[in-house]
Amino acid sequence: MNDLDWIAKWADYKPHKTAVSDLGTGETFSYRDLHYLSNAVVSLLKDDFKEGERIAVLMEHSPFLIALFSACQRLGLILVPLNYKLSGKEISDQLNDCEPSLLIYSEFFEHQISLIKDVFNTTRLIAFKDKVQKNLKEKQDYHFEINAELPVFLFYTSGTTSSPKGVLYTNTMLFWNSLNTSMQLGITEEDITLNILPPYHTSGWNIFLTPLLHNGGKIVMQSKFNAEKVVHYLEEEKISLLLALPTVLQMISKSESFKTADLSALRYIISGGEAISREVIERWKFEKNVDIRPGYGLTEAGPSITSLHQDFILTKSNSIGKPNFYVQLDIVDSKGNTVQNNQLGELKIKGEMVTPGYWNNSVATKDKIKNSWFHTGDLAYRDEEGFYYLCGRMDDMYISGGENIFPQEIEKVLNQHPQIDQSLIIPMNDEIWGKKGVAFIKTNSQITDENIRDFLKDKLAKFKQPKEFFLMKDFPVTGFGKISRKDLIRIFHENKYETRL
Repeated sequence: MNDLDWIAKWADYKPHKTAVSDLGTGETFSYRDLHYLSNAVVSLLKDDFKEGERIAVLMEHSPFLIALFSACQRLGLILVPLNYKLSGKEISDQLNDCEPSLLIYSEFFEHQISLIKDVFNTTRLIAFKDKVQKNLKEKQDYHFEINAELPVFLFYTSGTTSSPKGVLYTNTMLFWNSLNTSMQLGITEEDITLNILPPYHTSGWNIFLTPLLHNGGKIVMQSKFNAEKVVHYLEEEKISLLLALPTVLQMISKSESFKTADLSALRYIISGGEAISREVIERWKFEKNVDIRPGYGLTEAGPSITSLHQDFILTKSNSIGKPNFYVQLDIVDSKGNTVQNNQLGELKIKGEMVTPGYWNNSVATKDKIKNSWFHTGDLAYRDEEGFYYLCGRMDDMYISGGENIFPQEIEKVLNQHPQIDQSLIIPMNDEIWGKKGVAFIKTNSQITDENIRDFLKDKLAKFKQPKEFFLMKDFPVTGFGKISRKDLIRIFHENKYETRL
């Protein structure tokens, strides 16, 4: 046992303290229970797998998956959580990329397994839980030295615009991310989080789950999202920390039970992944006295990189905050020079929470990591008080008729229209202009292209105004809940006007 085996540490310090509770099954595990559960998985794997081999999983989040993470950490194996919402081909592509020695799946995903068996046959397929429970009866105690530099996760990026890449996530990253998160939010063993995120994204592990394991806190798990049930569990379980996307927070705040629920135990809500509206911030703050703290992170670093302190939530509501304690940030121009305050440039990150690179992709690694700095590809600026603001992706900027155009500037104006719920600008090839802006508009109102053009007339230069508009009742989303640009582009090219209002 060493400093990185947090479950074993708390099993020794406070063996009977609750570590994790599964609301779906009703199972509850103390830290001692979780320690022995992890060792039951170790017993199942230790003789057949060597350090560095990959263990892929197709499972919803559960205490058993946490135990598998711990077992992989103890044995030096790499856990690869797969997105179970992907198609059979997409799952096969990721399996063929990481070449796992074992694929573990739950009974809920038999259909996906049947689709990939003929395509991917180099991995042994086993049902997990029964074999672990058989080993659990022996209560075996192992002792391990965890290598800080070894990867413990391989996360595939969401791939909203391109093919996903496998990001290596080391034990060192795990430690420093936990330290940054804990210091920013004052996490202690008294804290309780409700985990409603899937396991195939770093946030489902490393925003609250692993930091709470580090601090001896309690993790309550709800694998099937339901807004009414979330409100019920926030109140019943006295949840103190919650991570949720802005869309999810809006759904929760509009649920019937939100009006009467006692959420006084909730210290903070952390939100990220996309911009959060002032309306949602104010609803939680003034109706429930709960502060939402927006932040910024990415699979390749952290993911806890910045956080906006609650004291500035209304005065700096568009900001992603300031860098966490052990994070270095810089904003640079195209030549790599640091820009002045309020000047736009590329955000780059340095620190022990940055990935060593992409799995089996040295080209992408060299492109992104230069002199220990990770180049995010995100456009940002810093104000005179040191607060950071995102302004879209560098790849999103396009040139139309010789003019540089930034989609987020247009989206900001469009979103002020009273009948537009949300907008997204995607550049498309154009024979005349080189690129043209296509505006995807989420609305439930019967507005017209002409109405939108009239609205933009005095607010944006003509060259910035979108050339086409797609009015939609809803946007397609990825498994993590982000808008899927790939699907929007497909809709555009396939000219699927039946999706329009």
